Amino acid sequence: MQEHQDQPLAAVLPALFFVTGLFLLNFLSRTSLAPLLPAVEADLGLGHAGSGRLYLLVGGGNALGLLCNSFISSLLNHRRTVALSALAAGLALLAAAASTDMLLFRLALFGLGLATGLYLPSGIATVTALARPQDWGKALAVHEIAPNLSYTLAPLLAEAVLQAFSWRAVLVLLGLLQLAAGALFLLRRLGPDQHGHPPSAAALRRLLTRPAFWATACAFGLAIGASFGVYTMSTLYLVTSGMARTRANEFLSLARFAALFAALIAGWLTDRLGAFFTLRGYFLGVGLALLALGLAPAWALPGLLVLQALLSVLFFPACFAALAQVFPRELRSLAVSLAVPLGMLTGLGGVPVALGACGDAGLFGLGFGLLGLALLAGLALPPVFRAAAGLDAPGKSA
Repeated sequence: MQEHQDQPLAAVLPALFFVTGLFLLNFLSRTSLAPLLPAVEADLGLGHAGSGRLYLLVGGGNALGLLCNSFISSLLNHRRTVALSALAAGLALLAAAASTDMLLFRLALFGLGLATGLYLPSGIATVTALARPQDWGKALAVHEIAPNLSYTLAPLLAEAVLQAFSWRAVLVLLGLLQLAAGALFLLRRLGPDQHGHPPSAAALRRLLTRPAFWATACAFGLAIGASFGVYTMSTLYLVTSGMARTRANEFLSLARFAALFAALIAGWLTDRLGAFFTLRGYFLGVGLALLALGLAPAWALPGLLVLQALLSVLFFPACFAALAQVFPRELRSLAVSLAVPLGMLTGLGGVPVALGACGDAGLFGLGFGLLGLALLAGLALPPVFRAAAGLDAPGKSA
């Protein structure tokens, strides 16, 4: 591994951008399926609920991959685990593109989720190995550009390829890019040679007996469902409301492009207003936006999608800042590594299935409205975090 810890951030930017590019491909591999769903449905004869179940497979695999990371990275190391994630995702995408049998297609999507889920803990370890500790915040901010950028690029990529080829060509393109990037990352030896550490039984017991952990898992489930889950079904929702697929994907890209800039403001708001206040604002704002999305006429849907995407980015900076106050240092990483997979399973798997089932029943709007009510119920979670952080004790404040 190249040692960069003693170098300024500018000196390691090329390596950091390469790792961010890997994270972008990781996300694009999952997000690109959403704008392709109308074409996938037509080709494979799926209903909306069937389309949602495809994301349940991806989400279940992703959750399992996240959980397996500490064990695999302890056997290999973080560098090889990042490369394994990219190479395995590339093979899964090519397998999905080549599948004509639905069972094989579903297995390939589960494998894609498993492969992409392996990335995040080792990817974060790679970023912090490249940069000096005093530059970690800036380096991680660069790395976090990838998810929102993928939301913007996925509809544009889908439409560009669909103009001349089938939806399978998108998977082939992404699969080849993943294979090339994974091989190049391994050859350049950019990642850390350090190994991961599986959690101890004592740490698991300490964590799982804390109500704040289960509140964290619920919060991630709601937030991932309101962000990624809504994203997966938005194109279908707009198309069934009478909008052309190309136009729907343009609006979906616009909504996430706006969110890309809002993400830069979210951290400042968290510092300015406090993590717990920002979380309350998130659950209230996104809940109301989703309720409106379920009740509004078709002409208002694009504007509400943009608003909902803008508000969604408030969650992650505020939640991570809150968790720093809620959990002691020795449990913090474990809490995230367990809560995020549970949230992925619910938000990336369960929410698309539920929205798709409502769509099949001709009640797509009802599904979005019910999700809005679930987000409003999430207003009960910030007080749990405050209590766990001891901020409700006399003399304490947020």
